[in-house]
Parts: sequence; structure tokens; C-alpha cells
Amino acid sequence: MRIYWREAKTYSKIAPHEYILEKDYPEFFKKIKAKIEKDGKDEPFTLLGHTNVYKYFYTVTYRYWIIENVLNRDSRYGLKNNPPLVAPVVESLIK
Repeated sequence: MRIYWREAKTYSKIAPHEYILEKDYPEFFKKIKAKIEKDGKDEPFTLLGHTNVYKYFYTVTYRYWIIENVLNRDSRYGLKNNPPLVAPVVESLIK
């Protein structure tokens, strides 16, 4: 299955990332959500002076997180760009 990620334009200059909606890829969303819930790491994220804590899951290529029915990914924080990070690698789930 090919996943078509959308560029998040609202904060594209300060927090660039891509996303998909649960309704567009329900089975894929469900798999990744389960992986994030099981193996993700809670981390704070501050944007424009407001901080939220999200559960992030890292793969070699991306950092993934969910906000409501939106699955987000950001390539700036994948393990290949941050070698000291230790996290499970499950690129096979993403293909």
C-alpha cells in the first residue's frame, strides 16, 4: 500500500512535518498507533510558547506522533539524523 503524506503548511517554517488522516488509511493508522502507544516515548514539544507532551516513536527515517485522528511524521528527528537516540526500528511497518 502506498501512503500519500500531506505537507503540514500551518507551521511549515517553524515545525515542518507531514501527516495523514486516520479516515484515509484506517488500518495503517491503527498499526502505527499501537506501535506508538507500546514503544513510544513521552516528550515535551514547545511551539509559540505553549508546551504539550506527545508520545513519539522513532524509526531510522522519521519521528512519528499522533494528535487525535492525525498521524504526523518528521524527518528531522529520525535516528539517522540523531545517532545517539536509542529506539526500536520498525521500518517494515511503515512500508
